[in-house]
Amino acid sequence: MSSNNLFGGPRGLLIVVAVVVAVAILAAVATLVVRQVLGPPEGPSPYETTTSQQAP
Repeated sequence: MSSNNLFGGPRGLLIVVAVVVAVAILAAVATLVVRQVLGPPEGPSPYETTTSQQAP
């Protein structure tokens, strides 16, 4: 097998790229859905609070 024909030529390479992009999009959508259902993984973000703590 030559290194030029690793994914079966240009068509095979495009299929591999399309599959990788599709899996990445599905993972991003699944992450957003789970975050909407369950909330952030560690509760509310400490950076989203409006009060600031100052040293005495």
